[in-house]
Amino acid sequence: MRAAEFDNKLLPEKPFSFIVHLFDRLLIGTTDDESEYGKLVRALNEDMVLEGHFFDGEKELYVAREEGQLVAYEPIIVEETEEAEHAVIQRSYELEQAPYNTARAGKARYTRLTIRERIAYEDDLAYVERTMLCSLEKGDAQ
Repeated sequence: MRAAEFDNKLLPEKPFSFIVHLFDRLLIGTTDDESEYGKLVRALNEDMVLEGHFFDGEKELYVAREEGQLVAYEPIIVEETEEAEHAVIQRSYELEQAPYNTARAGKARYTRLTIRERIAYEDDLAYVERTMLCSLEKGDAQ
């Protein structure tokens, strides 16, 4: 994967979800959540991001700090193919309530994270060749 200097223009078009590690905390949210999105924009503008995942269901952009500079890697895309040696599966994982994922009444703000995996085979053994974050689902506590 090649890396290039990060620019906000590389972010997916809205709406998108994000999981971002800052120097002092973790941000998890979507562009639809004005409060969390505002925190993300401030963190990007103030150069406080250590690494981040930005995803919209079509692609995932991964950024990381290298030698003091934020760089973006080639977007991750996992989609169905015609190739028999590859399969794509979608999984959904339950998210627990945590300090970075709390809504009113102490319930989890986001309840599920959906990912897409491309499965490949080698010597009749299956393995995950590539994983892409797809979406965050909101909980009932909004």
